[in-house]
Amino acid sequence: MKKLNIKVAFIQIFGMIFLINGILQLRFFSVAEKVICARKHFQGQKPEDWYRLFPTKDAVFNFWPNVYIWIFFGLIIGIILVSFLNWKNKLSSLNSLLVAIILYVLLRFKFFRKEVVSQLFRPVRTAISDDFATQCLIEGIIFTLIGLIAIYLSVHPKLLKSQNTTEI
Repeated sequence: MKKLNIKVAFIQIFGMIFLINGILQLRFFSVAEKVICARKHFQGQKPEDWYRLFPTKDAVFNFWPNVYIWIFFGLIIGIILVSFLNWKNKLSSLNSLLVAIILYVLLRFKFFRKEVVSQLFRPVRTAISDDFATQCLIEGIIFTLIGLIAIYLSVHPKLLKSQNTTEI
């Protein structure tokens, strides 16, 4: 077993941030109509739309926690994936532990709920589409793929290096 590799852990943290944000955006896509209604409710939303989407008080109070639980699911899926890749490539288990601790700290600071990464890409997202659901779908797919590719490449750095096989 190798020692702690900070470079690999940093790339895995980067990939995990994108993976979790991608999963959250895909969840927003699946409940886009309710998210739009909940965000605009206090801005003069029509009551009939509100009652159609949220028929009971329990539905209102459980909506945001049911959406944000997907941040935790993304974290668990990512930690399992990172741990498996580190184990398979005989990297230190300290890498997985470091990634988990840093992501837990980010989770406690509500880094994912504030959608920090999504806000950086908001101009691109709004240039692609005006529809919130389509924006979330595109951003979710792209972020999830970036996250998975970054996590995979963190343990396979040889794929990043170009191999010059031509001889003169």
